[in-house]
Amino acid sequence: KLAGSSKPISDAEIVEWVNTSLSAGGKTSSITGFKDPNIATSLPILDLVDTIKPGSINYELVNKTTGEEELKQNAKYAISMCRKIGARVYALPEDLVEVNPKMCMTVFACLMARAKQGKK
Repeated sequence: KLAGSSKPISDAEIVEWVNTSLSAGGKTSSITGFKDPNIATSLPILDLVDTIKPGSINYELVNKTTGEEELKQNAKYAISMCRKIGARVYALPEDLVEVNPKMCMTVFACLMARAKQGKK
């Protein structure tokens, strides 16, 4: 459905969409793939949510430090905000903090679906 053809969308296409969207939204975060350690901070996800629905992220609530508790708080906030804008995210905060590639991919794919849905 997302790919606009009968074949499934590839991981590389999702990563490209994420980075293009972040750049277009004026964000500095990016990812190299679903194993990227930057995902543990949840910043790429928070920035993507803010790109899809501008003004939705309160960056004062985002932790800049990288202690385990801070990373988990960012992940909880990121998942909560994904759901708040209508993305059907099933990942857990631990999946983001531990950078579980399959679950991270589902988060970005759900955000991609949400963004494309909003354009219709």
